[in-house]
Amino acid sequence: MRSFPNKKCCFLLLLFSISSPLASANGIDVICENHAVSCFSEISARQQHQASGSSQWWQLEILRLNSLFHFRKFDELYAVIRPWVNHEDVPVEYQPVINMLFGKWLAINNRKEEAKSAYVQSLSGYEALFEKDPSQETALSILNLLVSLERFESARDFVDVLETNNYNDAEFYREIFAELGHIALKSEHLEQHLFYREKSLFWAKQIDDPQQVAVAYNNYAVALRNYSKFDEARKAFLTGLTYAKAAKDFAQVNTIYLRLAEIENRVSDSAKAAMWLGKVDIEKLPTPQIVYYRKLTADLKTKAEED
Repeated sequence: MRSFPNKKCCFLLLLFSISSPLASANGIDVICENHAVSCFSEISARQQHQASGSSQWWQLEILRLNSLFHFRKFDELYAVIRPWVNHEDVPVEYQPVINMLFGKWLAINNRKEEAKSAYVQSLSGYEALFEKDPSQETALSILNLLVSLERFESARDFVDVLETNNYNDAEFYREIFAELGHIALKSEHLEQHLFYREKSLFWAKQIDDPQQVAVAYNNYAVALRNYSKFDEARKAFLTGLTYAKAAKDFAQVNTIYLRLAEIENRVSDSAKAAMWLGKVDIEKLPTPQIVYYRKLTADLKTKAEED
């Protein structure tokens, strides 16, 4: 596998969540994805029925901390998490996540050096846990931290290890390679971007989910386009379009229409660009894509006036 660039880039914090058996079994994880008041009320109610400091109590406490971060309640997060940092009563298996979340709070508050220290401490803890039990959840946390610390070479090596672990989980591998592709794009390393998007697509095609395959094809096609492989990009976009239509993912369908229009505009075929752009339903286009829609509309109008 190729290495990450050494240059500093705007890194992306990978998605991080705590999924405890207790939370999942009782549906509280769903509540804590969408409803802040109900989430914290339910956590408090359930903790009252658990012995303080028990494994079940700590699973709920970690869910509380993670939910405070999720709902951007950063002042409350600090008040709850600060007493637990380096506290001797915190079980060893929960110390890494506390340090990670505290590091995120520090980073949000521009205390970068302190955040780095918290991340390093968290990473050491997760690596020790991974040696005992190489779970996918712990693996994602380690990858998160390596990226946050901009240790891109180490992240590459760790992903190599994850591949050899053979987790038999295509969704897991699709996700980690998609994230590595995003990092490569942010660092403007186009060859890396293409490489990781192709790897992510390979794993997406092992999943029985046309929506995920459509997204992976779209991302792969964007990487091809950025690498000036326009014919291959067009083909990948069209394949992704087929999957997006099958999934009835109209946001993705309209995004791909826009991408196809951009391709034709770049190869100076204004007629085809206008044809694809005409298929875009702006009401179903994701908000971040609207600026690209308007830019392309203006470009085509200017070209038409010049002709």
